[in-house]
Amino acid sequence: MHRQPACELPLSPARWAAVGLTTALLLAVRSASAEPQWSIGVDPALCHERSEARSRWAFCGDLHSDLIFGRARERDLGIGPYTSVGTVAFDELRAAAGLTLLIPTLEDFGLGISAGGLLDDAGRAGLDTELFFGIRSYNFHGAYNFAAGLVLGAEQTFGDDRSTLVTLGLRIDGFFVAAPFLLAWGALQ
Repeated sequence: MHRQPACELPLSPARWAAVGLTTALLLAVRSASAEPQWSIGVDPALCHERSEARSRWAFCGDLHSDLIFGRARERDLGIGPYTSVGTVAFDELRAAAGLTLLIPTLEDFGLGISAGGLLDDAGRAGLDTELFFGIRSYNFHGAYNFAAGLVLGAEQTFGDDRSTLVTLGLRIDGFFVAAPFLLAWGALQ
């Protein structure tokens, strides 16, 4: 049995360029250093609640926290879970959890779009949505990410005595809430 010699095809200049470019790109690529960053803040807001039983304007407030993945700088898109616990006029308790998509807009500003599930103290389930626009840069030196800005929210509960809640407020970063207590504690030491 006779074997035929392998046929060698010469590489054209275009193929040499493609091989060289591919090799250079593979050597130049470095691993992404995107680390998750978390934030916590309070959202005092004016809200309007409407249900079959009542329609009222009230104070609403919640404690909001999120963990954003996929960002390596302030210009990167990020996504991650959020949770919030809040009140409507200090006579209803609501807890929510879902996903936040953080879209960079201006240099250190971002647009956060959040949607998730909701449960209130009467046992009603619902939908929680929120738009955030404000300072949301990227922390290159740690895992905590400062967040402060405007928040527009809407919540809808289902079942008996359905209610719709619309809120407009501010997100105040947790640092500003904790700083006076930390300074006072330091002064007492």
